[in-house]
This record gives sequence, C-alpha cells and structure tokens, in this order.
Amino acid sequence: MRARLLIALVVGFGFVCSGMGGVRAAHAECAKPGKYKVKIDSLPQGAAVYIGDRSCPPVGVTPYSGTLAAGTFTVILEAPGFEAATRPFKVGKLRTEQSLFMQLSRRPTVEIRSDADRNLVGATVSIDGQPQGAIQGPMTIQTTAGRHLIEIRKEGFEPLSQWVDLSTTPALALTPTLKEIAKAKYGTIVVEADVQDAEVYIDGNKHPDNTPTVIANVVEGVHVIEVKKAPGPPWRQTVNVTANQQTKVRAELAPLLNAGVGVVRVLSDAPGARAFIDGTDMGPVPVDIKDVKAGEHLLQVKAPGFQTGEKPVTIAAGGSQIMKFDLNVEVATDVGTLKVVSSVPDAEVYIDGALAGKVPQEKKIAAGDHPITVRLEGYKAFEQKVTIEVGKTVTVQAELKAVGRLKVISTPAGASVLVNGVPAHDEGGNDKTPLTLDADAGETVVRIELPGFMPYQETVNIEGGKPALVNPQLVIAGRSDSEKLEEQKGLSSFGAKALPRGRSTVDVDIGYPYYLNGRITVGAGNIAHKLAFDATVGLRTMGSRSELGLGGRATVADYYPFSAGLFTNFWYGSALFDNSARNGLTFEVGALASLTALSNVTITGRAYLQTWSDRHCPTLQSDNTFKETSPTDTCSKYLEYFKSGTAPAGFDPQAVEGITGEKGKAFFGRENGARFMLSVVAEISLRQQWSAFLMVEGAPLQNERALYTNAFNGAMFKSDALIYGRLGLTYKF
Repeated sequence: MRARLLIALVVGFGFVCSGMGGVRAAHAECAKPGKYKVKIDSLPQGAAVYIGDRSCPPVGVTPYSGTLAAGTFTVILEAPGFEAATRPFKVGKLRTEQSLFMQLSRRPTVEIRSDADRNLVGATVSIDGQPQGAIQGPMTIQTTAGRHLIEIRKEGFEPLSQWVDLSTTPALALTPTLKEIAKAKYGTIVVEADVQDAEVYIDGNKHPDNTPTVIANVVEGVHVIEVKKAPGPPWRQTVNVTANQQTKVRAELAPLLNAGVGVVRVLSDAPGARAFIDGTDMGPVPVDIKDVKAGEHLLQVKAPGFQTGEKPVTIAAGGSQIMKFDLNVEVATDVGTLKVVSSVPDAEVYIDGALAGKVPQEKKIAAGDHPITVRLEGYKAFEQKVTIEVGKTVTVQAELKAVGRLKVISTPAGASVLVNGVPAHDEGGNDKTPLTLDADAGETVVRIELPGFMPYQETVNIEGGKPALVNPQLVIAGRSDSEKLEEQKGLSSFGAKALPRGRSTVDVDIGYPYYLNGRITVGAGNIAHKLAFDATVGLRTMGSRSELGLGGRATVADYYPFSAGLFTNFWYGSALFDNSARNGLTFEVGALASLTALSNVTITGRAYLQTWSDRHCPTLQSDNTFKETSPTDTCSKYLEYFKSGTAPAGFDPQAVEGITGEKGKAFFGRENGARFMLSVVAEISLRQQWSAFLMVEGAPLQNERALYTNAFNGAMFKSDALIYGRLGLTYKF
C-alpha cells in the first residue's frame, strides 16, 4: 500500500511539473496525448508508467488508459521491489483501444535466517563490500541478478564469506552458522617427588618453586615435566593436561640416586604395542621400566601388523631416558592393489572404516573383502564392497550424487513424510515432522500426511550442499459421517452457537403472548474463519395481530461445552381482518451464552434490549373523527372522553393512559417504548433430527407493554403478565 501511495505521489508531482512547464532533459522526447486510445497494464499492477524516456514525468500507474498519437513509443514500467521493464509500443491508426501488457520480474533477494544460529544476532552483513546493517532477526536484502559475495562478521567469531548466484534464482534463503574463535584452555599440574626440594622444569623451562609444587595456567595439551636432584640424573615424564582439571605427577628420584640402576620410559603410537627389554615382556606401552641395571640393553617394541622395532640403550647409574618407537607396517606377500577414483575432487576415501586420503587413491591392501566408502560434504556417501585378489588391481569408480539438506516442518507437527514416494526418516530414525535429512539434488516431491488433515505435496528443487525448507500449514480434512451426525444432533435454534453453513432448523411452538410461532434458521458461514453466523425468518400471531420477522445470530466464542454470541430480531405486524391501520414494529438486540452437554441438552441464557413502536387506534383526523374503523372499545371510548371531557360509564381513561404513557391527542398516535428482557431456553435432543425446547422470558419489575393487555388486544390478559413462555419442537437438517 505504501509503495502504491509513493508511486501516486511521484505521478502527481510529475503532472504538476508538466502543467507548470517544469524543466526536463533537453534530449528527452516525451509522448503527448493523441487521438488513439491505449491501455497499458502490468503484473503486478500499480507500476509507474513512463512513455518516451525515463526523464519524462510518469503519466500514471497501471492499469493506465489514455490517448497517444500514431507511432512507436518506448514504454518504461517501474515498481518497488521489481526490475524496471522497457518495451516498444507501436500505436496504429485504429479506432479500437490498443493494449500493451508487461510482466515485471521481482528483484532478486537474499534472506539471511537467524533461527539456525542465535550467534548471528548482532552480526553485520555486507554484499560485495557494501554494508547492509546488523542482523536482529530474519533479514531480507534486495540486490541485482548475478554473483554476489555475502560477508558476515561479529566480534569473537570467525568471518563468514559465501558466494551466491542469483542469475536464475530470484530469491535465496541462507541459514549460516558462525564459528567461535577458539580460546586457549588451561589446566593445572601438581608435581611431587619422593625426595624433598627437587627442581622442576616444564617443557625445558625452570619453574620458580621446587617440589612439592603446583604449576597453574598450563595450556591444554601434552607437556614434558622434568624433576632434578643432584647428583642424580633428571627424571622425565610426558603428561596430557585437560582444561579445568588437575593432573598429578610423582617423580621417583630415589632409585636414580643409587649408582647401580636407572629408568627408561618406552613410547610408541602403534596400537597394541608391548615393550621388551633383553627379551623380557614389560607390558603395554607407554611404560616406565625401573631398576634397570647400568650398562647396555636391547629394547624391543612389538605390535600386531607392524614390524618389530629394536634399539640398543645404555643405562647410566641413576639415569632416566625416554625411548620412542615409530613402527612400520608389516609387509605382506598376499596383497593386491586398490585404486579409487571419482569425478568429484577432494572426496575422502575410507578403507575398512579408516581414512586413507583423498581421491584419486591407490594402495596395496591384503587380499580379501574390504568395505570402501567415499564421502564429501554436499554429496551422498558412496559405499561398495570389493574383493582384492593377490597381485591384481581393482579400480572403484565412485559416482557421488549431489545432495542438499532438506528440512521438513509442519503445523501441526508429528506428520509422516514421503520423499519421491518413499517414507523418509532422519539419521536418528525419526520419521515424523520436524525432521532434517539428505535429499538427492534435483526436483524432489515431498508429501506430508497426518490423520485428520488434508495431505500436502510440494515439488522442491534441491541444490547440492544447500539447505531447502518445506514448512506448510496443514488444512483440517472434512469431517467423518459420524462427526456429521453428531453435529446434526447438537444443532441449536436458540443457543449461542450459530448453525454451520449448509445446516438449517425449523421451529414450531405455542405460547404466550404469541399463541403460535414458526421460524426457519439457515447457517450462513464464517467471517475470517472465526465469527460464525446464521439468519432467521419467522412468523408469529396473537390472534388479533400477526408479525413477520427477520433475525441474525453470531458466535463470538466457542470453547466446548461453553459458547457465547450476539443476536438481533426485527418484527413487523398489523391487524389482519380490519382496516384500522393498527400496526407495530419490534426490534431486539442482545447477548447470549450456552452450555452444551454431550450434544443432547443445551441451556441458554439471553439478555437483550426490546424496543417497539405500536399504533393501537385508527388515525385521528382534524375533525376529531377516526379515518378508519376501530375494532376496539378502548379507542372509541377514549375518543368520546377526549371530545366531551366526560368518561363513558364504566370507562377509566386514567387507567388506559397509564398503560401507554400518553394522553390527549397523543393517545391516538404511536406508542414508543423499551425495556430490558431476560430469558432462559432449554433444548433437548429427542432424536437425530428432532429436539424439544422450552423458553421462559420476561421483563420483571419493568413497565408493561400496552400491546400485551386486553385494553388494545382482546386476546390478552387484563394486564401484561411480564413473564412469558413457549413450548415447541425443532426439526434439524
């Protein structure tokens, strides 16, 4: 709406400038009105129309109708959020209206969603180096077609850069995540020794305090601790420090101070390695071999699948050494060659579950069966089992299919998902929405099903390595036959819940002051899916007067078993069998509330304002005679009293004046009145299509209505009873 207002202002300003002889570019040839009718329209409508040149003022907005001279003109359309469109328009010498239609292309947009990573809030965004502001929620940026560089920056996080191509995609949604800059983590080392006051070194640097001591703020990772006590050699040990934890080290220097023995620590990265000294098994590595006699010894490290490592070692009296063995893989004679290639570069190859490197990959492996897996982010993993034969080469061509990350959400949740007709589930085995899964690139048909709701189906174009979202609002399915029968049984003519569209009720009852009543109520539907309403036509009679009525009812709240609503009625009637001109209007408006029990009983309370305008006597002419005949003695007797000033025998003029509230000549005019009414209605469902109802209503402690007295209506009691009742049947269909 704002965009159309802005265009209208621009157009108006252009016309003002044109009318005042405003200045425009000298080279622009602006179109002038002619004698041939033209019409220019667009999709969407509301675009500014320029004819001739962009520097010319706009002539209007689409749909535009005007006149032009014969010739060829350049038509330019512009609308906010859309690319400007230009097209030549040839106007011929025709008598009929000539038309031009142009469809505008929406400007490409990039949406950056922050719901995937809350760290995005507060981050700044730039496109091709131009700042676009800070992210506070979902952010939509308009740009141009082509490739663009998106950059997101936030203090404490690594900058994020991504190229996007909007050449063929008018709208692109990004769900980036920021990676926090890693901060150093620290732990503590407690160093003790079996001798007092020994010097402590960490990674070759002397610690200020001697044993026992605590080394604080040590960076997480592997460190070398040395403990020295003259005259013995240093004691060394590698320790692995864990952040926010304490690591204890105890140096055993006493044995090193003895002249005859030393210590050697054996390390190796081969799995399952064991250490041997002079042929004696000393256990799994790493291991500290203590009390080794001074002199020459042979160290060995053995591990399954590796060649045995051997090193001579010289142990000094009281000395300590660290020996590390890097074992070579054992060469096997029963091997073949495996070659893995792929058209997708940088894919990683896994052989027997272990990473072997990136494609292309060629290795000699043992003969037999081996599982091969090739993985790359954005592609579906390739898996194949191969059989290697001795001395032969097996080549595996890994065909990687691009996949995107498909996220399926539904409202309500818990729906089943089928992707290209196959039931889908995520990596955790969940098969109900919301779920996230990998899907092959290309057009993918996603179908969402949930009992009680209409199935939803959408075709999504999946792009490799990019996320795609399907997020429908499921529509409630039609009701079952049993639900329809239950609805019919619970229909109410007088309750606060309006009839649904397509449902109707017919009511017939007897009562007082109207002896016979009949009406038809028809469901009219809903407004904005919230406000339900229906309409009523009725006919009622009290013998001497019959009335035709129209009514309406609207439901404003429906929380089973409670409902609330508003209603109104309008009635008009007259005497049927005389020409006295007696008639009346009745208008009612009020509120009602209902309680329903198991669709069988509905109890409704109503409060409403009743207003009326009644004529009880024929029209009084200027000569104080009735224009029409009078069917009531009251009017005739009061006319006699009005003309003579003397009441007829047995007639009390003050009494009838008290009923209408009018006297003198005004007595023969219209009686206008209003009062507040209360009523209670009980509706009981007898069968599927039939209900009985009882209504009690009245205006306690308020003035009586003259129409409901025998002074003007012989079928009534002497005075208004103020309490009324009705008993009847309802047919529901």
